[in-house]
Amino acid sequence: MSKPSNPNLVRDTFMSTLGFASAITTVHLAVGIALILGMGMAPMNWFAAKSLLIEFPMMVLIGAALTPLLMLPKGRLLHPLGMALVVIGLERYVAVDPSKLQMWLGPTGGALVLFFLFRVLTHKSQTVVTVTAMIAPLVFLALPNVRHAMTGGYDVKPNQERGQAPADAPDVLMIVMDTTRAQSMSAYGYERETDPNFKKLASEGVLFEDATAPATWSLPAHGALFTGTFPSINVAHAENRYLGGALPTLAEVMSQSGWETRCFTANPHISESFGLTRGFDWSDQAWITGAGGRGFSFIYRLLDSTGFAAKDKGGGQVVSNLQNWMKSRPDDGPPAFVFVNFLEAHFPFHQLPEEHRNKFTDLPLDVLRDAGQTTTGVQFGRQLSDEEYNEIHGPITDMYDGGIHYTDALVGQVLDLWEERGTLDNTLVVVLGDHGEMVGEHGSFGHLPSVYEEALRVPLAFRYPPAIEAGSTVAPPISTLGTFATILDILELPEIQHHQVKSLMPTLSGGIGGQPIIAERYEEHMLSARFAPGEANGEGPLLDPRGRYRVLRSDNYKLAHHYKEGETQKFLYDLDADPGELNNIYDEDVFARDEMEFELESVLGAWMMPELEADVVTDGAIPEMDEAAMEQLRALGYIE
Repeated sequence: MSKPSNPNLVRDTFMSTLGFASAITTVHLAVGIALILGMGMAPMNWFAAKSLLIEFPMMVLIGAALTPLLMLPKGRLLHPLGMALVVIGLERYVAVDPSKLQMWLGPTGGALVLFFLFRVLTHKSQTVVTVTAMIAPLVFLALPNVRHAMTGGYDVKPNQERGQAPADAPDVLMIVMDTTRAQSMSAYGYERETDPNFKKLASEGVLFEDATAPATWSLPAHGALFTGTFPSINVAHAENRYLGGALPTLAEVMSQSGWETRCFTANPHISESFGLTRGFDWSDQAWITGAGGRGFSFIYRLLDSTGFAAKDKGGGQVVSNLQNWMKSRPDDGPPAFVFVNFLEAHFPFHQLPEEHRNKFTDLPLDVLRDAGQTTTGVQFGRQLSDEEYNEIHGPITDMYDGGIHYTDALVGQVLDLWEERGTLDNTLVVVLGDHGEMVGEHGSFGHLPSVYEEALRVPLAFRYPPAIEAGSTVAPPISTLGTFATILDILELPEIQHHQVKSLMPTLSGGIGGQPIIAERYEEHMLSARFAPGEANGEGPLLDPRGRYRVLRSDNYKLAHHYKEGETQKFLYDLDADPGELNNIYDEDVFARDEMEFELESVLGAWMMPELEADVVTDGAIPEMDEAAMEQLRALGYIE
């Protein structure tokens, strides 16, 4: 009888398989944790740990299937290389940007280095290597918690003792339709019925027909909404990534005024890690499951590609949490300020319940998933050919509209909770978008880099029968930053001086409000690093991922400043004549240019806002308005 070509086959299979499986899962975990740390995200330990529990057995099966390689000459080399090739193939299959080799070759290359290092060290001390391989994932999982503890809980101030709300004070329900732009909603004239619940709500209250967001992504947009100040003042933006404690938040004001404060969201930016939950008595932390972040993980992208996709991005869990709270809420308790964020219109666009994903398309899931994955890559530097753009534009538009439709359905479910309780008519309801989205305009997909109108114009509606007449509309442009002051105005709570946009209520009767309309975008360094010099997500001067933007809107004119590498470029658009923002008339319409520049300079001076090129100062003082500054704003028509 001939001897087997590898008498140690079982041992070698065991050692090689477990060794490479440990190496690749550890590297993937390290990449994920580095992303969490780099973006300042809250710890999502179970989401990360679950990826290990899924990936490790899969790698063991791959290693077992490749056992025959160990029977060949140099089998102990060929087996891990074979496992590596399989992983590289899978990485390439689900890569968000195949053109960036380091994104899908890097982890496997690192795992091979780690594997062979372990093999060399095993000859010296197998115990040390084994213990190290077991402990390393635990260390990586603990790093976000260590960071959190070392920063002292991010300096969150404890809620002050709750005050006494006025008798019969209403609940306040504020719902953010994340990543939802106005132009894709039927309430704003879109041909598809994407938002029946929002449209009904607006018909029962007031619809703001031209509302501009103060920022282009979740953190700065919510930091602005929660403080009533622009990002350059509250400094919660891409170059600081944290809302400090200098400015009182809406939740703090409501709590101190006697309202119970609760936050429900699957968006991880709305968390303690970014300072945005300061003032809330409780937050459901629905984001902790990681449903909205599956597109950032290799193993979850692979699972999604095999049909084991998450049903949504956490919206269903948010509604369930709200339902459970509402069931336990006593009838004689204090009024509540409830903040809700739904992430369902956000990429990855295919991650939706089927009835909403296919609401406006009959394309199969694999086609939609491929388009969604491609578009996820575009957010982070993937450059599309004309053929690729034409291939995904239609499916992405259809899925984005489906995401709005699902978001709107969830909004309807939330409103039903107050309707069933019998208190909807005594509840101040605010529904708005935090920012919009590019869905092919200017060849672009996404939102963070862009300051085009598609990324800035958002829905906004208030419903409160005691103070707002049903069917009201406000046509002049306004800033959603006025939401904070408007809530205080309706509730007859004291005005806060530092609010940079005052109450919108006067606009309902043709008065002054909602000004100034400013949007700011600071550079997201991790994002811009994924683009080669000169590259952008699409074509157009308002899409550059590098540098900083500041936009001022006044009537039909839009002024944009872009500061990059020591120079400032300036753009002016007439949105009535040029709604696509294709023609820069900065050098042509001298009168409008000078008026807009004077207006912007006056606003910056009155509010002591930093110049676009100024260093970011995180411990600045709250701006104080003197009478001269007030007169400047009156002269501009911003206040009465």
